[in-house]
Amino acid sequence: MSMKNNVRIILLMSVIMLGLTACGINLKKKAPDDWYESTLSYYRQEIANDWKNAGDFYVPSEYTDKNNKIGYLLRDLDGDGTDEFLVGIIDGASETRFTDVYIWHPDIGPYRSFSNGDGYYIYLCDSNIIRNDSWYGSETRIDYMQYNSDNNSFLNVDGGSMPRKYDLTEF
Repeated sequence: MSMKNNVRIILLMSVIMLGLTACGINLKKKAPDDWYESTLSYYRQEIANDWKNAGDFYVPSEYTDKNNKIGYLLRDLDGDGTDEFLVGIIDGASETRFTDVYIWHPDIGPYRSFSNGDGYYIYLCDSNIIRNDSWYGSETRIDYMQYNSDNNSFLNVDGGSMPRKYDLTEF
């Protein structure tokens, strides 16, 4: 192949890649399926062992309370094609209280992005907006955020809808 043909092929591939990106097709590397299974396996083992092998892993008191059922929800919070892994409490509340949000990012792999519980809760609202409730003495602070995988961050947004109730799969 001539040098001229190589340049044409490279230019053509570049145009195709830009076109796919412009059409909303995500070219980022997706999370491997085994990271979901390994996280599920970890939770199942620790719940069965009363969190005795958790080591440095922060364990909210909700997890060790025998009256609580803990479950998970896989949800693509930012539309990048990769589900985030949310851990929450299964109960009769009118909205689902989440304690942990795990993210898989192609640059760094899986990590625990949010870890609350023990009175600090995360709620999922419409449009995948997260409401984070925290308390400072008698003052309640409510922050609304939306995950952005491009920046690998949770960006503050103005307000949000009321938290929703989600069916969680029990560990």
